Amino acid sequence: MLKLSHVEAGYRASQVLFDVNLEIPQGKVVTLLGRNGMGKTTTVRSIMGILPVGQGIWFEGQPTAGVSSDAIARRGIGLVPEGRIVFPTLTVRENLVATAANRFGRADPWTLERIYGMFPRLAERAQSLAQTLSGGEQQMLAIGRALMTNPKLLILDEATEGLAPVIRADIWHCIAALKDAGQSILLIDKNLNVLKRIADYHYVLEKGRTVWEGDSDALTRDADKVQGYVGL
Repeated sequence: MLKLSHVEAGYRASQVLFDVNLEIPQGKVVTLLGRNGMGKTTTVRSIMGILPVGQGIWFEGQPTAGVSSDAIARRGIGLVPEGRIVFPTLTVRENLVATAANRFGRADPWTLERIYGMFPRLAERAQSLAQTLSGGEQQMLAIGRALMTNPKLLILDEATEGLAPVIRADIWHCIAALKDAGQSILLIDKNLNVLKRIADYHYVLEKGRTVWEGDSDALTRDADKVQGYVGL
C-alpha cells in the first residue's frame, strides 16, 4: 500500500532524512520507532507531501512526488498528527464532520454514530468547543476526525504521548479494534511492549536512516538492540 525507498528530505539547508526505507502492506499495522529527533515526524510529513520529496514514495503503486498534501489525503491517507491538533473553535461534532467523506464508497463507512460508539466521551461533549476538551479527549477527537475521512491508510504520530494511563489504554483498545477490522496503520509510539502485541512489523530510524526492521518475534529477540535505538 505504501512504500518508501531511499527517501531523503529536510528543511531548507538542513537534511534530516538520508535513507529511509519502509513498506506497509494492506491491512497491516506497521510501526516507526526511534528516539526524538531521529526523523520520524519528518518521515510522516514527507509521506503527506508537507515536505517536498523528489522521489522514493509510492502510495498504492503511484508516486507521490509533486502531489500536494491535500491531494495525498484525498487519495486515502488519514493523519493523526503529533500534538493533538484539532480545530479549537469548532465543536466536537463540527470537527468530526468538517472533513468527513466516503470517497471510496465503503459499504460500512465511519459515521458520527460509529465514532461516538468507539469514544462515548465525544458523544457527551458533542456540542463543546474542542479547545475546552482535555488532552485525552482531544486525542480521541483527532483520531475520530481522521477516521471520518474513511482512510485507506491511517497514520498515528505519537498517539499516546503525554496521556493518562487510562486514556492510553482506551487509545490502544481503539487501535487494536481498527487492526481487527483490517485497517492499514502506520504507528509511531515508544511503548515497545504494547507495540509487539498490536503491530505486525517494525522499522527503526537512527539519524534519518532505517537501521533495523523485523516482525514482532524479531523485535522480541533483538529487544536490547532495539531499546538501544529507541531508549533515552
